[in-house]
Amino acid sequence: MTIITKKGQWKAVVGASALVLALTACSGTPAATTPAATGTTPATAAAPEKPAGTNVAGINELPVGDSGPQAAGEFLEVNAVYFQAVDMKHGSMAMPAASDSDMHFEIDVKTTAGASAIGFEPDQFLPYLKINPKLTEKNTGEVVDLGTLMPMIAVDGPHYGNNIKLKPGLYTVELTIQSPADDFMLHTGNDTSAVSGRFWTEPLKVTFDNFEWDGQLL
Repeated sequence: MTIITKKGQWKAVVGASALVLALTACSGTPAATTPAATGTTPATAAAPEKPAGTNVAGINELPVGDSGPQAAGEFLEVNAVYFQAVDMKHGSMAMPAASDSDMHFEIDVKTTAGASAIGFEPDQFLPYLKINPKLTEKNTGEVVDLGTLMPMIAVDGPHYGNNIKLKPGLYTVELTIQSPADDFMLHTGNDTSAVSGRFWTEPLKVTFDNFEWDGQLL
């Protein structure tokens, strides 16, 4: 197309056209395909949907006995609960399968305000504990030793526990909690990283009474 203008205007029109072509070439994007040119908005990739769970059983957590949470020494509060046996990923540890167990026996441990002496905030999990539950049937005197409970984690946080089998009965549950001092070090030097407290030296004992197990989870 030939543009006829007054003298002096023709050069201005040619210069403006050249500038537009140069800017388009530098951008690397044809002007007709940019959002401003087409009036469209680039599509946003949809986030993948998480698959819904199927055949997921609810957990019915029940207290072990009627004693409620117990203080254990200066640093810990301990509670005992049980519910249906669960499947666990446990590597080389020997742990009973849910299908071979009556229940999942769980000990919840959290630090108290006093645990600041060993560097912990309140309501934290204390690792490296060895917890041994001994169950005594109150009518027959039969003693059941559950061995050492294992550290593990679920959606509500870490705890100690195991899948167990247990005869129906009325039990007193005594927990023995060994000191973690052999496996868990404390800073004790003459510097600002040192804690003032020390782990206990004698095993802690905690009792949960009147644990009635009738062989059926509610």
